[in-house]
Amino acid sequence: MNEKVTVDLDRDTLEALGTRAEAHGRTIPQEVQEILRTTVRRRMTPSEFISRAEAIAAMTPKDVRQTDSQILLREDRDR
Repeated sequence: MNEKVTVDLDRDTLEALGTRAEAHGRTIPQEVQEILRTTVRRRMTPSEFISRAEAIAAMTPKDVRQTDSQILLREDRDR
């Protein structure tokens, strides 16, 4: 289904899309399509989610102590 959709965008959003499109070598409509495609695609299965989480965790250096997320959340709320 190829249906045209018209959306009014504010200048800042349009400029950001233009910058992002240029960085990816695409036109603004192509960039919008790619953003929508990747945003509304199917959800990950539980095993895909676990694999992705493990890959992200593997990027964390093992010798660096991590702050407990509860502490970070409390600090954020207190701001």
